[in-house]
Amino acid sequence: MAKYEVQTCIGDGWENCWHVDDEPAYYDTHDEAMAAIYEFFADLSRAGMAQGYLLEDYRVRSVKDAV
Repeated sequence: MAKYEVQTCIGDGWENCWHVDDEPAYYDTHDEAMAAIYEFFADLSRAGMAQGYLLEDYRVRSVKDAV
């Protein structure tokens, strides 16, 4: 079964910077991963920090070998 990760644009590339207990975070569905991005932006907004981030710097990708 495919897993999904949230990737962040860093410099010229994309990488999974999202971790849980020092392990990369993976999601069972594309929708769950997108919900994590939207929750992240909601948290930023509540903290008054959303202006420092761009939604287009985050994406969801399928990962074949995810745990």
